Amino acid sequence: MDDKMTQVAQPTVMHVRCPDRLPEDPCRQVLELLADLSPVVQALPPSCALVELKGALRYHGTDAAHLGEVIRIRSVSRLGVDVRVGIGLTITVAATASAQITGPGGVLAIPPDQAADWLAPHRRHDIHQPRPVCCWAG
Repeated sequence: MDDKMTQVAQPTVMHVRCPDRLPEDPCRQVLELLADLSPVVQALPPSCALVELKGALRYHGTDAAHLGEVIRIRSVSRLGVDVRVGIGLTITVAATASAQITGPGGVLAIPPDQAADWLAPHRRHDIHQPRPVCCWAG
């Protein structure tokens, strides 16, 4: 049997939330930590970021949940910032997962085959859709 046929989809999107009202400098430092993990990082102001993990999973030889724990530990130990990390197959699942973490930090990885069942009980306004933020000059 072909190896490509037997591969199971892995969650490859990481959504990272910094604590509310975190100053700009620590937020930038968290982004730099994320860039050490994967070259594909997008800041979502004011305090979130998206990370694409496809290449990082192969490079680091591990799964997405482990990489989420690595980022959280590095962020706490190096910067004193406890982040919330959501991991899923899509941006929506990852962003919703990071929003569901209670407490100051943690990692919640949603397996692709459980994403629909996991999202089903959430109310529509609890399902997060990252969208562009407009900045208005005053």
